[in-house]
Amino acid sequence: MARADRALPRWAAWSVGAGLVVVAWFVALVTPGEEQIQAPMPLIAAVGEEAVGRNIAATISDVRRTSELHAGDWSAEGNWIVVDLDVASVTSEDLVSLNHAELVVDGVRYGASERPDSLFREQLSAGVPIGGGLAFELPADLDSGDATLELALSSDRRLDSMIVLDFDLGAAPTAPSDELPETGWANL
Repeated sequence: MARADRALPRWAAWSVGAGLVVVAWFVALVTPGEEQIQAPMPLIAAVGEEAVGRNIAATISDVRRTSELHAGDWSAEGNWIVVDLDVASVTSEDLVSLNHAELVVDGVRYGASERPDSLFREQLSAGVPIGGGLAFELPADLDSGDATLELALSSDRRLDSMIVLDFDLGAAPTAPSDELPETGWANL
């Protein structure tokens, strides 16, 4: 009988070992890190179209700029972005509100202003949209750049849906004065 315990040459064993190290290195490169694993799930929105996530649905109807913003008796001058939208919860009404509304311009984040009454942190109902607006006050000299609007129910967006609208800040229509829409039930 022939013996089956013939050993590989030393150079072959080293080659297999080196190959396994290279494969392990490639696996480590393509394995997502903690940040990517827990990142929000973006839902790309378009103006005028409904975007629906796990527990948020929104239709962004307009994005514009103004240098004087009015909301009822309140008004302020500045560099404002105004967003008109309808937003609703999808499945739950238990303490559900729009807690994350940020505008990201060239990597810098600007939160929705809490100065005028708006949809920011407004209580949402399941399946019944609320209409209104959000206002973002930008630095006076910021008039162009790649902008992204982010909307989510929780300020901790990990592992949840987030509605995202990308637009060119410089291409947004501009008016010298504008009114932030009043918050109320949406007209469908």
